[in-house]
Amino acid sequence: NLPTMSDLILIVDASELILGMLEMICAQMGYRTALALTFEEVPALVAADPPKVILSDLNMPDVPGGDTVAALRAIAPLKDIPIVLISGVDQGELEDLARQRGAQGAISKDAGLPGMMAQLGPLLESL
Repeated sequence: NLPTMSDLILIVDASELILGMLEMICAQMGYRTALALTFEEVPALVAADPPKVILSDLNMPDVPGGDTVAALRAIAPLKDIPIVLISGVDQGELEDLARQRGAQGAISKDAGLPGMMAQLGPLLESL
């Protein structure tokens, strides 16, 4: 299931460094990206062009209610879009949190750029 240039990935993270790393990885895999440094930017970014997948930090500072997955699902165009949580917590713990919150995957930032690259490709192909 190779990406087409119409496949958009929304990346939501408060760190410009992480946004840049994930954007680079996604671009190398053939995806278009939309980037949000704040949760507040998300509704306008997805209104006309809903993404195929959302990569989101687990803990965004400006998320209403503090649950990023629930807040993303509350945005109408995103209610059924797969969400992959990204965080600096242990991979196993993050996968548990992702399952509990209803996300479709998890990638730990602790893996660094090579680890994130290795995990993201197979994860995106499986969604």
